[in-house]
Amino acid sequence: MDYIPGSVERAYQAIADDPRYKHFVHIPDRIIRCIDYFGIVCDRVATRARLHAYYLFIGVVDDSIDSGQIDTGRLILDYLSTPVPLFDETGRRSSVKLITEILKCQAETETYPLMLNKLRELYDAVVRERSATSFGAYLEHRRSVGALTAEISYVLIRPGLSGEHERLCCLMKQVGAIGCLVDSLIDLNADRRLGLLGFKPRFSDYAKLIASILRDGLRMSLRHPRLVGLFLRAIGDNVGDRFRARPNLSQPSFVSDRKVGPASVA
Repeated sequence: MDYIPGSVERAYQAIADDPRYKHFVHIPDRIIRCIDYFGIVCDRVATRARLHAYYLFIGVVDDSIDSGQIDTGRLILDYLSTPVPLFDETGRRSSVKLITEILKCQAETETYPLMLNKLRELYDAVVRERSATSFGAYLEHRRSVGALTAEISYVLIRPGLSGEHERLCCLMKQVGAIGCLVDSLIDLNADRRLGLLGFKPRFSDYAKLIASILRDGLRMSLRHPRLVGLFLRAIGDNVGDRFRARPNLSQPSFVSDRKVGPASVA
């Protein structure tokens, strides 16, 4: 990992201590529980640090989008286009810039290009989601956004994993997709009021969303019953974060006015 100045570390810790990001801070330990579940060997300290930086990045980005700023996704991708971290005055003024540079520090050189390509895919997926004109299309885009968000975290930690870990990636993507649907259920009504949807959700759409969450969650729980408690605690954290969240209008947003979503893994 690249050297991080002390002032940047303190600012990073302040972000991690913000109650709005409690759910995101918990995700690394839960993913490590999943790693243990599959019997995968890893450097726990390095893996936790990478996941911590990544999911705080997602949390800050998510919060920034909630602030209603307009389309700065390309700006963040520009930050990431240069893999060398740059902690300048802009980073001290912007949580998004700072957390993006921290993420660079945690990415391995060998996986950085793939991580960046996947983040570009995520950006495009969120843009497509925002243009969805039907609930069915919206639902599929949300699943895609959630799976991609989780897959990127797997790409980030993959260099530190030993043994067979393809099943871990599959589980992370499945949980990520469900997490994004849970996020949508919490926020769909608010997004409708704010005009962030390309369609007007009906009562039947809410019912379909709940049915999708229950169906997908049940399938995953039957495959991995020992992880059910972990999944339920993650949902509780997700709901709790929504009550703690307070938009910060000083931060730029990642993509348009639409939420990336936590898409958390357990």
